[in-house]
Amino acid sequence: MSVKEKLSADMKDAMRAKDKKTTSVLRMILSEMQYAKTAAGSDGNDLDDASALKVIAAYNKRLKKSLGDYPDGEKKDAIVFEMGIAERYLPKKASEQEVRQVVEKVMAANEGAHFGVIMKTVLAELGDAGDGAIVSKVIKGLQA
Repeated sequence: MSVKEKLSADMKDAMRAKDKKTTSVLRMILSEMQYAKTAAGSDGNDLDDASALKVIAAYNKRLKKSLGDYPDGEKKDAIVFEMGIAERYLPKKASEQEVRQVVEKVMAANEGAHFGVIMKTVLAELGDAGDGAIVSKVIKGLQA
């Protein structure tokens, strides 16, 4: 089942359950995917899973950035709720310990390499599970 099909099925389930908040968030994500499809000058085909995940990740990132714009309260809680739903569809990120193991392995294989080379290699090895902020923090901690 593709990401878009899963989103659509989950939206239908939320509609049946009369969960308006979840339905609204899923509609927004599907809308973002439709916008990305048309913005890319698509040939009429749906986005592949990798592109769909990029759209969801971008949406989640925008939500994270907007958290700081609101004081504690109802709106901030709504954004956290939206982020939780979006994160359900994103691949699991590697923990700091898993990142540390990969960084140590890459640093041992590329002795004397500078930060940029190590960062690029680690992110390539981790793929979708890599978080640039965590990787950067671990590399800087080990190089110090």
